[in-house]
Amino acid sequence: MRIRKTWHDPHPHPCVDVVGAVVSIQREGYLKQTSGLSCRTLQIGEPWTSVSPIACYAECMIRYPDSCQSVVYNSHTQNCTPGSVVFGPITRITTAIPYATSADVIFYARQPIPSCNGTDNFKIYDICGTSDCLYVSTEMADNFTVAESRCDQMNSRLVVRNTRARFSLMWYTARSSNFHDAYIGLTDLAEEGKFVWVNGEDLSSEQYQYVWVPGEPGNYYWWEGGENCAQMNFGRWPVFVGVNDAKCSTPAHYICERRAPGGS
Repeated sequence: MRIRKTWHDPHPHPCVDVVGAVVSIQREGYLKQTSGLSCRTLQIGEPWTSVSPIACYAECMIRYPDSCQSVVYNSHTQNCTPGSVVFGPITRITTAIPYATSADVIFYARQPIPSCNGTDNFKIYDICGTSDCLYVSTEMADNFTVAESRCDQMNSRLVVRNTRARFSLMWYTARSSNFHDAYIGLTDLAEEGKFVWVNGEDLSSEQYQYVWVPGEPGNYYWWEGGENCAQMNFGRWPVFVGVNDAKCSTPAHYICERRAPGGS
């Protein structure tokens, strides 16, 4: 069963699909279509003219077999622009296409929906072709360690958002679900100022430019050990939603993920 959860605010955004934890569910159709208000991509090459979106996408796959994940197409001009992985709009990525006011439309290929063990209220969340098996807590954890332990007890981990698509999925999932600050799997506990995901990957320099709430990470309360644990932050809503470094002893909600064997 598919349940579409939507909420309304003055800032357009994509809705998050919550898909029941059934392995056999498939997205409708092969090519999905959406506008710049819902999804964005990054241009990977120069545009050309194509007679249809299908021809546009087929040519993109021929020209960029290893990197073409989407196309931006204008039916009036027949302009076709090759794109990378599609993701929900992220405020601080200003080079994404199409613009919200553009008549261009994104087409992207259907991606397989991962299997998801629906125990402990885990669900498949889906946005712009990216899906993950997540648990968005309705209860508070006393601190980061407790949040991490609760995920571990449910055979999962605090979420790792190491790509634009996965970060945007977490962003919209969290803000459409509970509006509460929530721990994620990112800390600089091992080395001050060096943030590392709980899967061992460093926060990349590219991600550093778009994940943080403006002015963060701040490492305030240094006299009390500083702020070393990352949270999805809603304290400045609706101006911006992003990642904030917080004291690891702060009570907060949390988001867990279940990954397929071998997944990062």
